[in-house]
Amino acid sequence: YDQVPYLSGARGATSIDRLGTLGRLLGMEVADPQHCRVLELGCGDGGNLIPMAVSFPNSEFLGVDLARTAVERGLGAIGELRIPNIRLVQGTFAAVGEDNDAFDYVIAHGIYSWVPAEVRDQLLDVIRRVLAPNGVAFVSYNALPGSHMRGVLREMMLLHTRSITDPAEKIAQARELLAMLMRAPAQAGDVYRPLLQSEVGIAMQTSDFLLYHDDLSEVNQPFFFADFMADAQRHGLQFAAEANFSQMSTESLPPDLAGQLAELGQRDLLAKEQYLDFMTCRSFRQTLLCHEAVGMDRRVSLGRVRSFRIASDAREVPGEHPDGGVVAFAGPNTSALHSDHAAAIAVLRRLSSIYPRSLPFDELATGAGAYANGDAESLAEVLFRAYSAGVLEFHISEPGAVFDVSARPVASPWGRYRAASGRVVSLYHHSVSLGEGQAGVLQLLDGAHTASAIATELGREREAVATDIADFAAKGLLLG
Repeated sequence: YDQVPYLSGARGATSIDRLGTLGRLLGMEVADPQHCRVLELGCGDGGNLIPMAVSFPNSEFLGVDLARTAVERGLGAIGELRIPNIRLVQGTFAAVGEDNDAFDYVIAHGIYSWVPAEVRDQLLDVIRRVLAPNGVAFVSYNALPGSHMRGVLREMMLLHTRSITDPAEKIAQARELLAMLMRAPAQAGDVYRPLLQSEVGIAMQTSDFLLYHDDLSEVNQPFFFADFMADAQRHGLQFAAEANFSQMSTESLPPDLAGQLAELGQRDLLAKEQYLDFMTCRSFRQTLLCHEAVGMDRRVSLGRVRSFRIASDAREVPGEHPDGGVVAFAGPNTSALHSDHAAAIAVLRRLSSIYPRSLPFDELATGAGAYANGDAESLAEVLFRAYSAGVLEFHISEPGAVFDVSARPVASPWGRYRAASGRVVSLYHHSVSLGEGQAGVLQLLDGAHTASAIATELGREREAVATDIADFAAKGLLLG
């Protein structure tokens, strides 16, 4: 990692608001993300943890990583931005928690499949030791059966580069092999090449540091969900949920098959999750764990849905159902909802117009007339179905983003710091790609510049700068 720096970035699935939301959905008494303690194991240069510290200034964040140069890079950014509520420490996981500190949220992304068995055990042991009684932990790993094909490609690249020690040359030779494999023609009825070339195409789009540390690493071990959970249970941890709740849904399956899995889930949730992986050929999991002593209630009631804030970027699909009052909404990642529930339609239309902002359920239900019409219970059911399908998001907190542009706007300090890269992180922990010329504008949103002053400094039209600033506001990049 010192030879080939791993440039970490924000991962939305690790957001502590999301982890807390899923815990509350299961009936856990989770910590408020606005006032909590967070640990990231394998934090790298803080690219995932620092923006969370900016979004939640009253919470405490600690990152630990073995790579000295990555930690030093992150500490440099923290010092330059003067972010007081985060620390990064260089060292092994074994020393974490020696002072008996407890953390409400623990994040371990991109570690479990890429370290030897003894380090995996150490990782789970640290989580068990430092996780607060009602804490939630995030662990990601490569999953089977979906990782088999990528594993075949990885073995080819390892064989092709086995005599090369220089990292840059190793990466270059791996890319030459990928280019050669992509050119191999598929014959009629050939199922091998389309599968292989699908993985090759993904690998070719991967950055050099990811290709080197993931595909060319000494260890890259995928797991069946059942085997991962057996390891977690040996360390006193139990399954809570997947970080992407919609991935636990069976709605995309044929009704009879979905019914079979639902029935299995009533008897054995872990078996249902494993067989769902078989059905979907899942290749990657982002699993949430908690202590085995925690009692969870997976029955979702109106009262529990009422406790959430709700957001959605689903867009209405015009003309999908011209008759009958049914309206279709399309969300990200091919998710969709079709409903004739008037209050739900009104709620989704309102949320779509203000995304990424979230609003409390009660405010949405009142605005849609659900309480006046006695539809609150059915509205909660439709919205939970939409949440399960990935059409909307539940939240338990709202960051301090502002959407009205002031005379001298202030952008997130982390956004300004990373602007030159062309990709920044919003206060909602969403990745945002910057358009042409926007990086320079974002860097000057420090509270000391007006739009006119920025336009003069950059040699641009004031109206164009004002449009960029309004775009930043709409995406949750501005602070109060």
